[in-house]
Amino acid sequence: MSESQDRIKRAHRLDGIADRIDSYYGDWAASYDEDLRVTDYRGPTELGELYGAMADDYPAAIGAGSVVLDAGCGTGLVGAVLKRRGVTVIDGFDLSESMVTEARKTGIYRTLTGGVDMNRGLVEFPDHTYDVTVSCGVFTLGHVPPTGIQGMLRVTKPGGLVLLSTFSKYLEGSDFVEYVQRQADDGALKVVERRRDVPYTAEGPADYWAFEVLR
Repeated sequence: MSESQDRIKRAHRLDGIADRIDSYYGDWAASYDEDLRVTDYRGPTELGELYGAMADDYPAAIGAGSVVLDAGCGTGLVGAVLKRRGVTVIDGFDLSESMVTEARKTGIYRTLTGGVDMNRGLVEFPDHTYDVTVSCGVFTLGHVPPTGIQGMLRVTKPGGLVLLSTFSKYLEGSDFVEYVQRQADDGALKVVERRRDVPYTAEGPADYWAFEVLR
């Protein structure tokens, strides 16, 4: 196992504890992009493909004036993909201040906020602000539980979209699918698309989801 693979596996053993995650990513931020490159991280590219595929059906959410929130933005890998797809207004946040510092260097984001714990419902952001909220690499082992989607739904405008990745091993070990179904049954979201077993990293595939926000 390479050092890069080892660092990723250790990240999956952080048990969703915010202080541990913050500390780990603070130490990892400087080499994060290279480690993911070595391990063939496809998540941002695949999420960008899903974003583009939604444009015809959701022109009010995805278009020239789209305002996007990158939830758990890390060093800005997803932001870079979205910028290449023509998105000009992207806000981002991450739990790790060090990761946000790296993202700030890209010059892509309108605003960046550190210290945001998705388990607290994104209280730092107002209701119904964003046309699209995206999240890549967050719903994975040792990080954010399925309830983390609640804040993403709340800050997205009704009729807007939430797009995210779920690592396959995370899906196997959590009730994410059941939780999403409960939200759909409750009228909070509609599952527009679920792309199953799509490339993610060398460690395994992910599912990529598109939710329409209903309220």
